[in-house]
Amino acid sequence: MKTAENEGVIKPVLIETCRLDDLESFELPENAVKINSAIFMLPTFSTYELKGEETEFTPPTGIAFGTDENEYETDLIKECFVAYNKNDNGIFEFELVADNSRLIETYFNAIDFLPATDGFWIFIRDHWENEQTELFAGKDLISKEDIIKFLRFNNESTLKNGFIDIVVHSKKGETNLTLDEHKKIQLHTKDESVFNEFIGKIVGLGFEQTRDYYNIEFGYYHWHYRTDKSLGRTEFKKMLREQNFEQININ
Repeated sequence: MKTAENEGVIKPVLIETCRLDDLESFELPENAVKINSAIFMLPTFSTYELKGEETEFTPPTGIAFGTDENEYETDLIKECFVAYNKNDNGIFEFELVADNSRLIETYFNAIDFLPATDGFWIFIRDHWENEQTELFAGKDLISKEDIIKFLRFNNESTLKNGFIDIVVHSKKGETNLTLDEHKKIQLHTKDESVFNEFIGKIVGLGFEQTRDYYNIEFGYYHWHYRTDKSLGRTEFKKMLREQNFEQININ
């Protein structure tokens, strides 16, 4: 991404990618330009018109489409949400897909839409460096303001990290608001009033409910990644402990 910026690409966004070391038949094109020992670039640029009212979905930072053939067409993914009535466990469920351009601010708005908060957790997923899933609880991060401040300051390692789930909790309705590793915003609550008020405010942001719900997790070959500005797994856990996060045993 830094190389793209240095080559004059304004606001580069990773949309699709593949691992070349997995392709046995791959050969570096003869006209590839060596940027450094790890980066090569083709000298040809392709230009596209700026997005109009009908826009293609741009995956949020931390997750990208793979180049393999997908079960569904990528243009089926739209900004929208689905809401499900109370299940057998008494839980109302909500899930929203947002474009890269406004996912983070939408999640911050969603935190503000919650009743008073009392918990903040981060799940570090097992496919990050092939370790076990780990859970950390932010003991000092209770208020919405403090949680948002922490996320803004550490946005590269949290909000843009495709290997973690971020969960904000409210006692009312045992409500959990999650930004998951696939960068979907999810709400689970036992309180119908919390559910309905939350959806009303989401609609106020311009999102629409749908029955034709597609997201990058299901039916699409994809990759998880983190940015070059983010912390590695060991450094990330060290930072959490320095911020008084407590590791919770989930085994």
